Amino acid sequence: MAFTIYTQSQIAKQWQNFINDSQKYFAQIEQIAQKNDISPQDKERVRIMLEILLDEYKTLKPSLLIPKSLKEKAKQQYIKAKTLYEKVFGKRD
Repeated sequence: MAFTIYTQSQIAKQWQNFINDSQKYFAQIEQIAQKNDISPQDKERVRIMLEILLDEYKTLKPSLLIPKSLKEKAKQQYIKAKTLYEKVFGKRD
């Protein structure tokens, strides 16, 4: 039983880390978007941050024991990243 609790804690931590990463990346993207002139390097940074979020979300392990609110927040962040990526860079392969 202790191992199950430990495993579920690790899975919940991964979900929370995704949410934290997404908040950090969206804050950085917002700073870049505030600039009058966005350089090609900035655009590439944004693309990489969004791709990291999209890939990271897909690696999250499902679990029935983590809070639904945590899953929902992560899903919202994923949708936000996907929508932004598609608006700026087009559909992803």
